[in-house]
Amino acid sequence: MSRNVAITGAGSGIGLAIAQAFAEYGDRVHIADISAARLEAAQQAIGSDIRTTVADVTDPDAVRSFVESAGADGGLDVFVSNAGIFDGYAGIDETTPTLWDRIIGVNLTGAFYGVKAASDLMIPQRRGRIIIIGSVAGQRGAADGLAYAASKAGLEGMNRRLAIDLAPHGITSNVVAPGVIKTDIRANSAEQLQGIVDVNRGVGATSDMMDAFVPAGRSGEPREIADVVRFLADDSASYLTGQVISVDGGWTAT
Repeated sequence: MSRNVAITGAGSGIGLAIAQAFAEYGDRVHIADISAARLEAAQQAIGSDIRTTVADVTDPDAVRSFVESAGADGGLDVFVSNAGIFDGYAGIDETTPTLWDRIIGVNLTGAFYGVKAASDLMIPQRRGRIIIIGSVAGQRGAADGLAYAASKAGLEGMNRRLAIDLAPHGITSNVVAPGVIKTDIRANSAEQLQGIVDVNRGVGATSDMMDAFVPAGRSGEPREIADVVRFLADDSASYLTGQVISVDGGWTAT
């Protein structure tokens, strides 16, 4: 039976791979992104009847409208909070209030807006899966900059409480924490940050730095994240909630 799936930040990278994975299973996929051009390219790449919405996740009304639209026909079965931007390993000396507010606004507050809207639909129907895309930066200070690390650690704390609140209603909530993945997050983040900070540095920017942190010695593929997300949305994961699953080539094992 097909399900209604809503995914934020799904115009490219991990979000696009997640959308493709659900579409392959015949689910009704609704994707949102801040870029109309990326949404158009995503729709062409998936080649199925997906629904697209231009939305900035820092706008609570836009997020709620997107989520409610996704659940309008038969309820909302799966919500994936994926939208995020990268701060280029900016330390405390480079982290201005403007940079902090933008990173926290998208990565943490934007995720809250999404899970709040999704929960409001799922609780009355007493079913649902919430999956939040975090990062190894939630657990490793060397994985990115100050604001980014704070935002991703915040997602893990939010998820633990969310799982407690939602479990009695038959809803699970989990975080998938990717390591270095082959995406356009640097370019997309640069577009959003408009020169506030240099995003072309740090782990993943060069192969030698990646090899020093990642035992697998390679970047992950977006589909490797999408397959874990798809598992968490399945009935076979119905007793798995409140967890952080690192998909990082062994980074957090070091």
